[in-house]
Amino acid sequence: MFASLLIALLPQFADASMQSLEARLLDRSTSADERVRVLEELAMRDGAVSYQACEAAKSVARGPWTIDYVRLLGRAGEEALPELRKYARNRTDLIRAEAVYGLVRTDSEGGEAFARKTVHDRSEPVEARIAALRGLADRGSILARVEALRQLHAEQSPLQLEAIEILARAPSDSDVRYLIDVVASEEGRVQSDAVELLQKITGYRIGADSRSWRYFFLKHDTEGTPFKRDAGPVEASHQTLSYMGIPIQGERIVFVLDASGSMNAPLAERTRESRGSRAVSELSELLPRLPSGAAFDIVFFESSISGFGGGRMVNRADKRIEAAHSWLDSRQFDGGTNLFGGLEEAFTRKDVEEIILLTDGMPSAGEVQDPHRILAWVQRWNRWRKVRISTIGLSAPRLADGFLSKLAEQNRGVYRAIR
Repeated sequence: MFASLLIALLPQFADASMQSLEARLLDRSTSADERVRVLEELAMRDGAVSYQACEAAKSVARGPWTIDYVRLLGRAGEEALPELRKYARNRTDLIRAEAVYGLVRTDSEGGEAFARKTVHDRSEPVEARIAALRGLADRGSILARVEALRQLHAEQSPLQLEAIEILARAPSDSDVRYLIDVVASEEGRVQSDAVELLQKITGYRIGADSRSWRYFFLKHDTEGTPFKRDAGPVEASHQTLSYMGIPIQGERIVFVLDASGSMNAPLAERTRESRGSRAVSELSELLPRLPSGAAFDIVFFESSISGFGGGRMVNRADKRIEAAHSWLDSRQFDGGTNLFGGLEEAFTRKDVEEIILLTDGMPSAGEVQDPHRILAWVQRWNRWRKVRISTIGLSAPRLADGFLSKLAEQNRGVYRAIR
């Protein structure tokens, strides 16, 4: 993960217009620190930017902000194509992905061919392949659905998730048979997302039971009737695991839990139980119920960061569950709320599918404490990784609701406030 961060306190630009932000970049009197912050803000938004603004931002585009710079190039028109082609060969996966996406969207003549070549090239990082597939869809190519169907059984689950998401933009009855095959062959979030799309298309509330889906599909096909919900069939339930009321869809999960001193405070309705003990006890009860093939890690954040798995996810096994229980029981709650550090640590876990974040307050420690800027960082990390992030506010102040709900909304998750 990126080591150097901008620590200086800078003006808040969230409410500024695109035109005023570009003007700040083009103003030679604007400081380097302010340019970095403007670049970060522009990258979070949609809409075209001028190539001149990109040139002005280039001088401060270092480290993670290179990702933001390349993202702006992808919205600067054909004038930016030479720069995008250069960055499409970059060794940093997230920079490469932004360049690929920009090329597919911008190159009117060769964008589609380049996208298809990239999607099918297994030597390309998965982030770049996702960017190529999304670029096809966002430029309105008729090839996007064809390529999405082909990637439903890709070897990398983030690419499969992107394919399902593209099909969900315009659900079609013709996709049903392919989605049923996904339910039969896949697990975790890929299976869960396929079920959700099948339910959306058909109206049936069948869960992850491919045989039931196939039965009703063949029944309607034989009868010559649309595969749509009616009053007749008995529906199967789709049970899911949950943590503190948050459904768990993935099988590679990182739980990111607040361990600050305020977690020692008693719960409003359970005064004999603290916020921290509630978070720990609920997780202890959940871990043994994870699927046998699941992998997990637990990250606690206060002023410092600590993880159970020693920097990696661990397979769900009885001995690892016992060790996790002991580790959780020894947890002490103290210090500030380095929420940024907890999320940053979670994103270092390879192949993580789902993050569940629990906190009782707003960020108060760590190198990035501004909630708006934390959203920007998560967007950099997750734009091409497709990790689902759900959030829990446990006795958190109302001020935290907007930030935590937006963090979940922007990352395909859900937010739950527990007062």
